[in-house]
Amino acid sequence: MSLQAQQSIYSQFELIASSEPVPINDMVTGWDGSYQRGELVFADATWKSGFSVGIEVEGAELGKFHLHREQRHYYYLNFDKETADFYRALELSEDLQSDKNLDLTIKQFEAIGVSAGFTSAEFKVREFDVSLGFDVSLYQVGHFQFAELNGIAEVGDVTAASAVINYRYDDDKILSHKADVDKGLGVSFSPLLKIKYGQWLGELQLKDVANRFQWQNGAFTRGCINIGGGQQARCQAQGAGEGISAQGQINESIPFTLNSRIFHAGSDMSLYGMRHDAYYRLGLEKGLQTSLGRLAFFLYYPRLIGASWQTEYFNFQLGADTLNISQARNIQLNMGVNWHW
Repeated sequence: MSLQAQQSIYSQFELIASSEPVPINDMVTGWDGSYQRGELVFADATWKSGFSVGIEVEGAELGKFHLHREQRHYYYLNFDKETADFYRALELSEDLQSDKNLDLTIKQFEAIGVSAGFTSAEFKVREFDVSLGFDVSLYQVGHFQFAELNGIAEVGDVTAASAVINYRYDDDKILSHKADVDKGLGVSFSPLLKIKYGQWLGELQLKDVANRFQWQNGAFTRGCINIGGGQQARCQAQGAGEGISAQGQINESIPFTLNSRIFHAGSDMSLYGMRHDAYYRLGLEKGLQTSLGRLAFFLYYPRLIGASWQTEYFNFQLGADTLNISQARNIQLNMGVNWHW
């Protein structure tokens, strides 16, 4: 038996970020900039460095195996639009003109991990050329926050609110509970399907379709926050808050991301679709082959326009909804290097 391998090493950075109520920068520094009613904030950033090996046996291609180190920052915030109104008023110290429902879900973590994957060579299924692939990622999770909050802020003083809270964390950002939390462990599985027919190519990836994150000694707070809540108060508490803060085993998961693409080689055009829980987008890309590599322009809904450049060894892609990046609500950035032999 004769075995041959084509090898490469690569480094890749990928970022997608979207913020509906305020620009992404204001999500970090404070909601004192331009505001619009919204209900979503989503960011997923990964930096990968590793190698891949394409394997052939007796001249027959079997597929490609890859292994890389991964650093990941994930943030997903889903809330009622009235909750965004409340937080905006709270940031500006403004009285509320009407009652506001408080309904909030947070999923956020920072992790370092190792990912391994395999993509098969194409094989025939009737008139279609098909290949299958998968990635398995193992994470050590550092900082994390997972929470659900349900409550009401009544008309008048913006600080008069009540809510039931279920909050899991390593560092309490709400009630200042002091805890000594060990790092957690996570695992994620992501399958991939490619189908080719003539000049058409279809791709479907289910990122994080099966995932689990666990802390043996995580911190949590469950209880009631009631600061001047009136007759509609969601709960009653002695003083400003009442409940339990402790440590124990915590298990969490995140929504999966569906990525799809339809590509026509003759026209070098692609149609993209993505969905992550309540967040979604659709996109169209047109590519051009030049002496300096492939240049492409893309347009996404909602509100994202950009361009990419790709050669045999390098790739760069940047898109946003404004030329003033500090005021952007939607950003996509991909860049990487791939050296093969």
